[in-house]
Amino acid sequence: MTSLDNYKLSNPYDDGYYSDCVSSCCGAEVSKYCSDDEHMHEAIMCDDCGCECEQIEQYEYDEKMREHYAEMRADEMRDLR
Repeated sequence: MTSLDNYKLSNPYDDGYYSDCVSSCCGAEVSKYCSDDEHMHEAIMCDDCGCECEQIEQYEYDEKMREHYAEMRADEMRDLR
């Protein structure tokens, strides 16, 4: 197979060039870094707010935000009664 054929068959997500993973706090891209504490563990940091957080899929973050919005709207409706 020629390199052009390989290019056509490749998938950027599966090849590791792109990722659907975002931070659980802001939904921004994340970076891995080694923490400077006594345990020297690898951690994930949000590129937007700089907090250490978990890495989740974009669809999970979107669902989390929809649930949060629905809950806030329900609270507001209760307050208006």
